[in-house]
Amino acid sequence: MTALMPAPLSPGLSAFTASRQDGPLQAKRTNLAPGMFLDADPALQMAGRYSSAAGAFLDLHAAPPGRGSWFGLHLALELPPLQEISYLGLACRTAAPEQLMLRPCLRTGLEGGGFSDCFFDRHILAAERPHSHTDALYLDSRPELPLSAPWHELVLFLPCQAFDLSLMHLHLFAL
Repeated sequence: MTALMPAPLSPGLSAFTASRQDGPLQAKRTNLAPGMFLDADPALQMAGRYSSAAGAFLDLHAAPPGRGSWFGLHLALELPPLQEISYLGLACRTAAPEQLMLRPCLRTGLEGGGFSDCFFDRHILAAERPHSHTDALYLDSRPELPLSAPWHELVLFLPCQAFDLSLMHLHLFAL
């Protein structure tokens, strides 16, 4: 018997996972796959490299010479209507030579422009030993979250200073 797999919540994530890439980080935006990119505060003057090799989803070596306020991995989401789901979550496995804090967020586009960020309750801690992390937003407890929106993204906010990170796996789910 074959189990039916639901459509991916982020087609860009699926496309990137199926490919093997590497390249330089761009100062502002590094496109990884359709609907998947790294976005950096221009003040960071982001530099470094990314790669996706066998056995690892995304390895980052970031070396920004400037100082800035944000750097994030963005994944466009194709969600069912939010009224139809209770939980939106992620599961990931990370490792880093030095401890890093990552902050996941559901970004929701607003009618007429702009966006609203809804942060997950827990930060992701990447450390020397590979570590798994799972978290979910219970949408019914988030009255600030717009239920109707033109678009949604998962944003994984990354450090704004030099770092090395292996994001071995990243999976999204909606229940």
